[in-house]
Amino acid sequence: MAFINNMLREKQEPNKIIACYYDYTLPFYRFFWHKNTNAIHYGFWEKGIKSHEESLLNSNRFMAEKAKIKKGDLVLDAGCGVGGSSIWIAKNYGVHVVGITISVKQLEKAKELAKQNKVEHLVKFYLRDYLKTEFENETFDVVWGQESVCHAIDKFNFLKESYRVLKNNGRVIIADGFKKREPQNQKETKVYIDFLEGLSLPSLDTFNQFRASLERSGFRNIQLWDKSKEILPSSRRMFKMCKFGYLFAKLTEKLRLTPKLLTKNNLAGIVQYEAMKIGLGCYGVFYGEKLSI
Repeated sequence: MAFINNMLREKQEPNKIIACYYDYTLPFYRFFWHKNTNAIHYGFWEKGIKSHEESLLNSNRFMAEKAKIKKGDLVLDAGCGVGGSSIWIAKNYGVHVVGITISVKQLEKAKELAKQNKVEHLVKFYLRDYLKTEFENETFDVVWGQESVCHAIDKFNFLKESYRVLKNNGRVIIADGFKKREPQNQKETKVYIDFLEGLSLPSLDTFNQFRASLERSGFRNIQLWDKSKEILPSSRRMFKMCKFGYLFAKLTEKLRLTPKLLTKNNLAGIVQYEAMKIGLGCYGVFYGEKLSI
């Protein structure tokens, strides 16, 4: 709850803090992580995957297959980032996608990338909150949340809104980091807090907590795929990259060249791997259906 307390202390809106985080880190993700994939998430290293970029796109592929995306679907990419997944879905499935983000810079970049990839006729982007999307009831066939739901203070509110905007027989697909268990000592608590603060996250759910929220929201035929093993190479890559980045960020922060945000972000990149190794963190993909009455 440390991040929530900080927000209350600073009297800032959670969305403003999250948007500022992504506005500032946008070029860092581009240069050090996703390159031309525009994928701001972990990669799934499965059989046949040979590179970091392939693993990132493989995450998209896995989610799309499990969500049963098909011709004629309308997909809501909730927390779309710079539009990487939205554009990938449109290019590979030929369906219409609506992406929403609370970051102005991400929105501008997403629109630019849609034009570059010649899918602006299929993809539309809006500056909107995924907890209050303002879309009509029963608008979408699929709600897609790829490492975005973790930013919601109450994940149930996201799922409730997703259920509302889904058509009958619509599907929700969510890939994200989760808490495998509660921290057991001071060191583990620090790892957990450093991770949350460095990525502007309020909290993480366990698998069981999130499944319960899905059920309470009305979703049925819920499935979970534990992908903790598959994201470990991505996690390790981030760890190595951020060990160097953390030392650089501490120096530039001391010289007042970069904000504390960058230092904390690199620290989060270090501890996320530690959390996985000690069994504190995990990663999963959830699927659920809104069944017709």
